[in-house]
Amino acid sequence: MRYEKETKPWTPKTSLGKRVMSGEITSIEEIFKKNYVIKESEIIDYLVPNIEDEIIFIGGMPGKGGGKKRTPLRITTRMHQSGRKRTLHALVAVGNKDGLVGIGYATGKDALSAITKATTQAKLKIIPIRRGCGSWECECRGAHSIPFKTQGKVGSVKVRLIPAPRGIELCVAPEIKKIIRLAGIRDLWTKSMGQTDTRINFVMANFNALKNLNKLKTTQESIKTTGMTEGPNTTITRPEPVKEESEQKETSEPEKQSKEKETPKDTKKEDAQTDTKKEEKDTTKKQETKPETKKEEKDTTKTKKQEDKPKKETKTKKE
Repeated sequence: MRYEKETKPWTPKTSLGKRVMSGEITSIEEIFKKNYVIKESEIIDYLVPNIEDEIIFIGGMPGKGGGKKRTPLRITTRMHQSGRKRTLHALVAVGNKDGLVGIGYATGKDALSAITKATTQAKLKIIPIRRGCGSWECECRGAHSIPFKTQGKVGSVKVRLIPAPRGIELCVAPEIKKIIRLAGIRDLWTKSMGQTDTRINFVMANFNALKNLNKLKTTQESIKTTGMTEGPNTTITRPEPVKEESEQKETSEPEKQSKEKETPKDTKKEDAQTDTKKEEKDTTKKQETKPETKKEEKDTTKTKKQEDKPKKETKTKKE
């Protein structure tokens, strides 16, 4: 965004902010589930670091041909005893393009103060959006559109949001596209009635229509057929934290089995090494015994020859 404020170290003042800073609350989903009231915009910056904001053009200036040129801020003047006093009105949309969106409206004496106030108000009013594929033409069960038809009304403006198949893209007004894109919706049809030239009422009617999606009652069949998700990358039928512990246990079991499998392999290797050592010792012993036996055989043959020689001599003498 063009107007940026110097970031200062955050010191939480509310109990919710202190719990977020301490680490007790690690995701924005816990805040939505327990219906906590967000009173500090820094909580959103801390839990949703990839949040983006856009200014919605609500002002207008007379053009050359009698038309109106849209401007980011709406300027109003009032007459006082001291003279004319000017106030600036700003409307800002905030979202992460993945199921979270908020809208803030504020006034100020200058453009910077008006836009910063509007962004803080938008962060405080951020809500989760249900996404899915409710179009009978697609039935892909993806999170590219909305799961059901919704309506919103502010003043005389009525808006109807209709789920669209994949590839249709956003068939909405140019300024409303900013809100729908920040919510993470890529395909949508809309139908509006009433005086839509009043930009603030027109934008707020679309925001109320997105908010009314969360009020509709759903069943398991409708969730399966539409592939409905609520908030950033989380399904409504996701497992509870108790089941997560069981999953961790299941993941730890194969590790244990792998360790158990590794231990007998090591023992087998050790046994094989000991066997090879024993075989080497036996072979060395055999090699040592072989030459001794050969020497003994030679000695025995020599003794036999010596014994035979004197007998032959005695026979010759007698003759």
